[in-house]
Amino acid sequence: MKKYLIILVIFLSYSCENDNPDPLPDPKEYSLTLNINPAGAGILSESSGVYEENESFSILATANENYNFDGWSGSIISSDNPLSVKMDSDKTITANFNSVEIPSVEVYTNTIFIPTDNEKPEDITRTFYDPSGVFSYSINESIYTFYPGKADWISGQNVNTEDVEEVSSQILKKEGNIWVFHNNDLEASFWGIRNYEILGNKVVIGDGNEIGSDFSKWKGNVFMGDINNGGIDWKKVNKSNEMGFFHGTCTGDINGDGLLDIGVTPGINHNGINLFIQNPDGSFDRKDELLEFVGFTPFTIDFADLDGDNLDEIITADYGGGNIPDEDDHEIRIYKYDQSSEKFKLHFQINEPDIYTWGLGATSIKVHDFNNDGINDIAVAREDLQQMGFEIWRGVGDAKFELMFSSPTFSTSEIQFREFSVFDANKDGNLDILLRPSHGELFREWNDNVKIKLNHLIWINNGSGIFNFYNEKELSFENINVHNLLPYSQNGDLHFVGTYYEEDSKPEILTVDIKINF
Repeated sequence: MKKYLIILVIFLSYSCENDNPDPLPDPKEYSLTLNINPAGAGILSESSGVYEENESFSILATANENYNFDGWSGSIISSDNPLSVKMDSDKTITANFNSVEIPSVEVYTNTIFIPTDNEKPEDITRTFYDPSGVFSYSINESIYTFYPGKADWISGQNVNTEDVEEVSSQILKKEGNIWVFHNNDLEASFWGIRNYEILGNKVVIGDGNEIGSDFSKWKGNVFMGDINNGGIDWKKVNKSNEMGFFHGTCTGDINGDGLLDIGVTPGINHNGINLFIQNPDGSFDRKDELLEFVGFTPFTIDFADLDGDNLDEIITADYGGGNIPDEDDHEIRIYKYDQSSEKFKLHFQINEPDIYTWGLGATSIKVHDFNNDGINDIAVAREDLQQMGFEIWRGVGDAKFELMFSSPTFSTSEIQFREFSVFDANKDGNLDILLRPSHGELFREWNDNVKIKLNHLIWINNGSGIFNFYNEKELSFENINVHNLLPYSQNGDLHFVGTYYEEDSKPEILTVDIKINF
């Protein structure tokens, strides 16, 4: 019996051992180390880590901007992308990239034909020759440029104003890297625009024809436009008996009612400032009596809150070019609202800086905080028939100013500009000055080569309101001519748009887009 029990125990033990076989060994694992050369040149679809033996997958290498993929090295040498990998051992794989040399200036050209159904070819080409009032705007991520129509200025000649008619405007649209014709703007025609101002989806333009020898008869209109769907819906601000020479134009709220008001100068009869106050129904009334005007011939104007009281001041600057600098007809003037008289009265004035050897008249003025101290400053562009320059005036509080920076003076053979733009051109958080050259061909001789050089159009702010023209790279191009250049910003990058034509009778316009790579 005992013998049988022993045999049974042995049998049961054997059966249990067969029911619980030895576990299978763990699968083998291999490590994968992935590198990018140079660091930051691209990204990979897989990451370094541990993989099971014989696991298979693909690795895609994607180059970042300014780089190209240049193959794999290490455990696998290949140019395939994506790369097929089988983990049968530990592997170290490096994705190699080459830097792509980007030119400092990328130039894109396109020739477009402007329809002539409503205009003479010579009028259209004139529009693109000296478009001082040209401006760019964005709608739904599309960029447009408005070229206000421009008839000939026949100043100084015995010509009747009625002999020269206004010219309709053109709108170009950017498609990819080039500019194409978008449409004719037939709502508002112009003689010659210089200044404009954009605020939100509103734009204000003042016109002035400079026709004939009697400048008191120079005339134009003021328009406010609503920007929408790539076009502009225009509304004439002035009445038919209120036409004048509206060189300087600005918009803001000077009476605190939340509606945009408009200031223009030198205005009707060429001798002062006109104030157009907006009514709740969208119409405008001229109320020049709100300002106790002092001065010579202001050519430029702005509205801005200079003292932080949430009420705009009126800022003007005289033209009067050609006189010696110490005469009092080149002044910047600040008008502040006086509650007791219910008028804007002269609050502060200062002459042009004595750095000039010849009196320079102000052509454009803009208010911004250039030195990042929380107080608005004033930038002024100046010109004479001999030279031009610009300066920055530091706000010191109480709507008063002192000279902070002045540019060198340029001869008219070097740079011709009346206007300038203000935005952060090099993405460093500071507002820069972008000069806007116009009026004629821009080719010049630089270092024995005839070319267009953009460095002296771009003035970089060091953050303290001190400016130097951009000189880290040469920004130049050859064999492409332009009559004008408008700076604008696209995705934070600085661009210029320009135009050129060769024949008055053939309205084929060369459009040029220039991207600046700092």
